[in-house]
Amino acid sequence: MQRRFVTYRDLRRMDRGLLRHARPPTSRELPAVPHAPLRTVAALLAAAAVAGCSAAAQEPSAPRASELAPSSSPAPSAPVDVDTKAPDAALPSPEQSAAALALQAPQVKPLSVRLRPDVLVRATRTMSPKALAALAALLPEGHAAVFRSGTVRVGARTVKAVGIDPSSFRAFAAQGTAESTPVWQSVARGEAVLAHEVAKTLGVALGKQVKVAPASRGQAAAYRVGAFATTGVPGTDVVVDDESGRSLGLPAATGMLLAAAKDVDPVVLARQVRAITGKGAVVDLLTPPTANPVAFLTGSKAAKAFGAFSYRYYPDGTIEPDARWVRENIRTGTVPIMGRVTCHRLMLPQLRGALQEVVDRGLEASLNTYDGCYVPRFIERNPENSISLHTWGIAIDMDASTNYRGIRGTMHPEVVNIFKRWGFRWGGDWRYTDPMHFEMGAILTTPRG
Repeated sequence: MQRRFVTYRDLRRMDRGLLRHARPPTSRELPAVPHAPLRTVAALLAAAAVAGCSAAAQEPSAPRASELAPSSSPAPSAPVDVDTKAPDAALPSPEQSAAALALQAPQVKPLSVRLRPDVLVRATRTMSPKALAALAALLPEGHAAVFRSGTVRVGARTVKAVGIDPSSFRAFAAQGTAESTPVWQSVARGEAVLAHEVAKTLGVALGKQVKVAPASRGQAAAYRVGAFATTGVPGTDVVVDDESGRSLGLPAATGMLLAAAKDVDPVVLARQVRAITGKGAVVDLLTPPTANPVAFLTGSKAAKAFGAFSYRYYPDGTIEPDARWVRENIRTGTVPIMGRVTCHRLMLPQLRGALQEVVDRGLEASLNTYDGCYVPRFIERNPENSISLHTWGIAIDMDASTNYRGIRGTMHPEVVNIFKRWGFRWGGDWRYTDPMHFEMGAILTTPRG
């Protein structure tokens, strides 16, 4: 099984995630003893600021940010509520002078380039050095970020968590987040970053302490909630730095983000990754194939119209889009002639209008069977091919038994003309014909003249 948080790129409505940061701690809130700073993993995330406590770990730890920073380093700027319109950092608050005495700005490497995360690997156990080297060899240098992945307990709830080095991971974050050095410095200081949904479910307040414990056994440690954010790693609820992840029992090298080279189709990269990882990992495709299945719309219009979705894909060529996108966009409704159909919400009005016109013209007897609209899959169910528009629910097949591929078919010419007036393109016009197939070529509210 393979998975993609697709997004197909031009069609993708990138969730930049509303990023909320807590104010820096006052001197009274600072821990009484030093703690290991957390180099947080923030996949497409916006992280916040505040010190947390990590338990002793068995693995040898990497140098801590506080050990790397000279004592004269300035304190980081105050974290702020961030969205796509807000500034990356705010001016220091009056309280910060006290915090500056105890907090040093962690060393986070500057951002040299922002990368598009194309493939996500989640392994069931630590990947071997040989496998990691083989995966890295598929990419240009610096186009991979390895991190910890697993589960932890927050209160009485078991949730998914990741832990990474912000210096390497920030390049894979969303625009605005990746560029914000204060964000990544605060992550490196050791904050717990919670997904919006889990924070709401648990009733956790921004800037307050939360108890986080290893999933299996071990004592809980108190982490200050530095941010609420959309992590960008599908299904991830908590983000911490690598050292805290180790303390919380997250296995090393169980997650990896990969950015394909410019001339490499992400689907091809995902297939190469799966050949290396085998059944010991789930491979998620985070971006769409190079061939854009809705090229008839510009990227911004497509994103606004159809929304972005992620999906898993399977060896049989079928696709499983993420449940949220399906809930928001796929509808079952009744249309003339065909009865109940399941399609994208934007297609139903045009399909209904076209079929009603077929009825008004007295041509309803020429159409007999409904053979699918929302059928998430690759073209011809072959993962080597592009994603079918049936995956978006914006194509319909009718009378398949007499209109299969490669023949002229029995579709009435006037029915074809009606569908074209209503913004559809016909597969019978293709060089390798598919006369059963009509797909949206434009979004219309009324038929063309």
